Amino acid sequence: MEDLAELLFALASVDRLTLLSTIAKERLRLTQLASRLSASTQETSRHLSRLEEAKLIQREPDGCFIPTSLGRSFVALLPSLKVLTQHREYFLSHDLSTLPLEFLERIGELEQCEFRHGIGGVLNHTADVFRGAKRFVWLSSDNVMDLNILGRREVNQNVPLRIVIPAEAVRGVSSEMSRAGFGEKVELKIVDGVCAGLALNEKRAGVTLPGPGGKLDFNSGFGGDDPKFQKWCADLFIFHWNKAKSG
Repeated sequence: MEDLAELLFALASVDRLTLLSTIAKERLRLTQLASRLSASTQETSRHLSRLEEAKLIQREPDGCFIPTSLGRSFVALLPSLKVLTQHREYFLSHDLSTLPLEFLERIGELEQCEFRHGIGGVLNHTADVFRGAKRFVWLSSDNVMDLNILGRREVNQNVPLRIVIPAEAVRGVSSEMSRAGFGEKVELKIVDGVCAGLALNEKRAGVTLPGPGGKLDFNSGFGGDDPKFQKWCADLFIFHWNKAKSG
C-alpha cells in the first residue's frame, strides 16, 4: 500500500495527469509539453521529474518523453477513475458491486455516454432504442412497468426482441409483448436477479443500476450511442443471456 500511495501522490496534480495522458498519445519535448500546459518550462520540468521518479515516463535520447509500460497501464485505467469521480454522487447511492467483475473493470467504457436524470429521460431513451432499431432490441429489467409503457406506442414488430427478466415478471411481460404484436419475434429468458437494467439496439444503449433499496432505479442512468459504451452494454446483456433459462 505504501508504493501505491506514493504513486497516487505523484499523480495528485491536474498538470501531471495531463502530461501523462499527452505523452501516452505522442512523443513531445519539454518545450512542446510546456506549451500544451500553458506553463513555464521550469514548472513543466518539475512535473516531468515527478513522473520520471514514479517510473511512469522516460526521456528518450532525442529529448522526447514516452510512457513506460507502467505508465501506459496506468493511462488505460484513467477512464474508469474518471467515470467514478465524475459521477461520484450517483455511485454513492447506486450499487456497482452487483456487476460481474469484468464489467466493473471496464467501467471506463461509460466515459463518453450521457447521464440521464429523471424517469422521463430513461423512458425516452428506451423509446429511442425501439424507434431506431433495425436489427434487434435487447432489454433487461426487474419489473414490467417500463416495458408496458413502451409496448403500445414505440414498438416495431419486425425487429427481434430479446428480454431478460426475473421469473415473477414473466407473465406480465409475455402478455404485454403479445398485445404489442411481437408474437414469435420475442425471445424471453429468466434470471434469478437482474444486476442492471439495459435497453439497447445495434447502435444505442442505456443502463440503470440498483438504487438504495436494491431495485433497479429507472429515475436515472446512462445512455448514448458511443460504440464502446454500446459494446459494454451488449456484452453485459449477452453475459446474462447465456446464463439465463428459457422462459
